[in-house]
Amino acid sequence: MVIVVDGRPGHEKQSFGIVQSLGKRISVKTTIIDISKRDFGGQVLSYIKLLFSFGSYDFSLPENADLVIGTGTRTHSTVLNIKKHFQIPAITCMTPGRHLRHLFDICFVPEHDGSRKRDNYFFTCGAPNNCVDKKQHQEKKGLILLGGVDDNSHTWDSNVIGKKIAQIISREKDINWVISSSPRTPQVTIERMKNITNNADNVLFFDYKDTHKGWIEKQYKECATVWVTSDSISMLYEALSSGCRVNMIQMPWKKNSGKFKRNEDLLIEKSLVTPFSSWEREEVKQPVLSHLNEAQRCADYILLTCWPKN
Repeated sequence: MVIVVDGRPGHEKQSFGIVQSLGKRISVKTTIIDISKRDFGGQVLSYIKLLFSFGSYDFSLPENADLVIGTGTRTHSTVLNIKKHFQIPAITCMTPGRHLRHLFDICFVPEHDGSRKRDNYFFTCGAPNNCVDKKQHQEKKGLILLGGVDDNSHTWDSNVIGKKIAQIISREKDINWVISSSPRTPQVTIERMKNITNNADNVLFFDYKDTHKGWIEKQYKECATVWVTSDSISMLYEALSSGCRVNMIQMPWKKNSGKFKRNEDLLIEKSLVTPFSSWEREEVKQPVLSHLNEAQRCADYILLTCWPKN
């Protein structure tokens, strides 16, 4: 199996999560093609090769392959070139561009994307990932994950976020909290979190830049309760897949028809998360979710639809 990666951890977690889940059912040997350092010219050449089938590859291929998978727009031309070279099924974890979507054998599409049904679409509850429930949660440990600024989707107010987090920590004093930033978290929010940490005995703050690979997965494994700002879709589903009790700090959206608002509404409608508004009013329902594992569901669908043909 060939995995095409673009250097973006969120994309790679989706592809590797599915491949790891395939490995629980069958023996899988993988070859990784890394295009993260490919420049614009190289990307254009990749598309030209897809259209006209000429020129050599800028990477080494294995002697043979059964499947190829890649997540992220930059991977698509390479995935489809490899499909054409080996005559094998091609898979992606997203809604591809209109001009390419018919070329993929399977597109694992999150339902919050709002895409219309197609024969090669398989809808998922959020994006698949590499997190699983290890059954090692500790009730006295909690995690708070911060998204940040995105001018296109929502308004980020550090004061409002800070007040809500201070309220959570103040009410749930029996939990030892870990707070973590993300690449989009503004410095003013980080300073606010550090101030909260300095004034509470049960809180630690970690800047994402100071954490190592696998750190967040370790937190998911240990923390029974997780709060996530609703702009962080990937972290919401990672926490859910890890079997955590997930709470959500809602964002003021600029578009009520966008995928972020759709995702927020879907999670609340399915009772998969507790929104801050309900928690604040102490109207907390027991989440229905306990065994979300979309990576395994995707892997099983691959085995059902692609593997027999190959």
